[in-house]
Amino acid sequence: MSEREPVVLVDASAFITLAAIRRSELLTGIDGLIVMPAAVRDEIVEGPAVGAVERSQESGWLEMPDGTDDEFVEVAREQLGREDAPGELTGDVALLAHALESDESVVVTDDKPLRKTCKALGVPISGSIGVVIAAVERGDLVPEEAKDALVAMDEVGSRLSARLLRKAERLIEEAAEEREM
Repeated sequence: MSEREPVVLVDASAFITLAAIRRSELLTGIDGLIVMPAAVRDEIVEGPAVGAVERSQESGWLEMPDGTDDEFVEVAREQLGREDAPGELTGDVALLAHALESDESVVVTDDKPLRKTCKALGVPISGSIGVVIAAVERGDLVPEEAKDALVAMDEVGSRLSARLLRKAERLIEEAAEEREM
């Protein structure tokens, strides 16, 4: 049996944040197929993320499937407590449906309700901060660049609490130390 490539499902919340600080390309360093369901793409309607999505598609590193199995969509709606109109598919429902459909997936989102639901269902999650920390682990960013990215995230509206900022800085330092070993 062959090993399947992990699927990295990117939500609008994390992509918008990374694009706003001009770091969406950090997603390319994550091991796996980078996927943004079309319903998520449809939520990105303004700002730097619009151009970043277009460039990502043109360069071929971001895949955008149109749909998923209706059975998984219904389960995702139920788990998220959504009663969308028939035929209507919101980004978070599409993302969770794709995650439920794939055995090897991780959801990259900063959306708290989606993160909570994924956690309850055992779906691995990360966020824009996790993408930055992973970039330090890979050596794509040095700690100072990563910390600057955190400050930039806060400046573009991510509203990082002092506690979260300190924790993220500590994880960045630990990632850098691990890399040096």
